[in-house]
Amino acid sequence: MKIIIFGYGFAGAECYRKLINNRKYEIIGFADNSKYKQGHIVGNIPILSIDDLVQLKNRIEFSVIIAVRQWFVVGEQLEKNNIAIRGIWQNNRIKKYDRMTFERLDLSKQITLYAGDICDEEHLKNPNLYGLSIHKADKRHIWADITNKYPLPDNSIYSYQAEDVLEHIEPQKLVDTINEIYRILGDGVFRICLPDYFSPYLKNISMKSKEGRILFDPTGGGVYGENGVLQGGHIWFPNVINVRELLMRTKFEKFEFLCYHTEKEELVKKDIDYSKGWINRIPKPGEEDRPVYSIVIDCYK
Repeated sequence: MKIIIFGYGFAGAECYRKLINNRKYEIIGFADNSKYKQGHIVGNIPILSIDDLVQLKNRIEFSVIIAVRQWFVVGEQLEKNNIAIRGIWQNNRIKKYDRMTFERLDLSKQITLYAGDICDEEHLKNPNLYGLSIHKADKRHIWADITNKYPLPDNSIYSYQAEDVLEHIEPQKLVDTINEIYRILGDGVFRICLPDYFSPYLKNISMKSKEGRILFDPTGGGVYGENGVLQGGHIWFPNVINVRELLMRTKFEKFEFLCYHTEKEELVKKDIDYSKGWINRIPKPGEEDRPVYSIVIDCYK
């Protein structure tokens, strides 16, 4: 079996060393997206570009083992060019190439999209729930930026959940981002969970200007510098007032605030139906000692 190893870095070299004497495989080349590596040789085999692979597949039959950290990025390149993928090199072995995409979603089922990485068992219990991640892709995660348009029909998904994600998105992008969720949402709910900066907990730990304006929450990630919050932190600071104003600028006309603090730091908390979307950040019965510092809103078409 003729093999190209995609990725001439540590993992690629490790893969090459392990397979070079394996009679099952004939390593015929490396490939890499770095133009500074392309055209050089390793041993007696070349380092190719994706364009080289497209031309090569018209002459000989081969498949690719992907040996890079963001294997799903390379996988998307290869799929678009109809280049066969043998697998991915992880943990010193070849693993099955298996990633979900929007095109592979079975829209005849009640599909739920979850903005971000799925990090808990409750969400994983729903076999029709898929995370939208900028960090990874696998059988339960689609590699996607939620500020982009979805390659999905109108009214095609059952529900959508964004838990502690929207506060990381630039305010000027939020209306379009939410309106795109409105477009693909069917009869279900768009459940939003956001940090609540009217809560005493977040008010007390956040850095403020002398005038009292919140500037930085270190628990939200990122770093604070000359130009404000950078590197993925909270770049705006939700409260019941500015979130309501945001939603009123979107196509959602029906929404209900289920949990929030008033401007006077008074907690308002209604019954939450967790079957419509599990929320990690809200204390459950028996967890009364945990502070409440989240806003929860259900939005409907």
